[in-house]
Amino acid sequence: MSLSADYYADKTADRCGGGGGAALAHQRKLIRGLLVWATLLTLGLGASITLHFIHRDSPAPRDERDNVKLLSWRTMNNVFIEGNETLRVMKDGDYFLYLQVTLLPEHKGNHTITLQSKKRKVILNGLIDGSKLSSVFMANSVSLNEGDILNVTCDPGAKIRGSQTETYLGVIKLNST
Repeated sequence: MSLSADYYADKTADRCGGGGGAALAHQRKLIRGLLVWATLLTLGLGASITLHFIHRDSPAPRDERDNVKLLSWRTMNNVFIEGNETLRVMKDGDYFLYLQVTLLPEHKGNHTITLQSKKRKVILNGLIDGSKLSSVFMANSVSLNEGDILNVTCDPGAKIRGSQTETYLGVIKLNST
């Protein structure tokens, strides 16, 4: 059994308070507009995140000396952090710090990698088990104050791989306090 178009027109018009076709068409336009807007925002956010990770030059150690105990860094821009071996925080705020350190494979034994500040003490602490691993990756969010001093140490000293993809320290400022 099939129903006529008149039957559907009568039933839908009753739900919308009579003559609701124009209101329904307007709602459909609004929904389509919102879907297009949400799609554009999602694409823009995806592109922004992709460019952040692809285009970004991460600070890397400057040299590959034997028995490095205090790691050296080359800062790319001095907006939030400046320095080389000791890094000084330029502005108060909440920061996301991420650190990867890779040793040369001939360094057997355990090595402790520590990112610490003078005021907050240990921020990140990781262990490289020389029998299995040659890298450690750590991350943490932390509140830092202007003038706070950060440094990264390796105990005992070892030869660190210096490429930007193997050893790096990243700093993302989340907000101001």
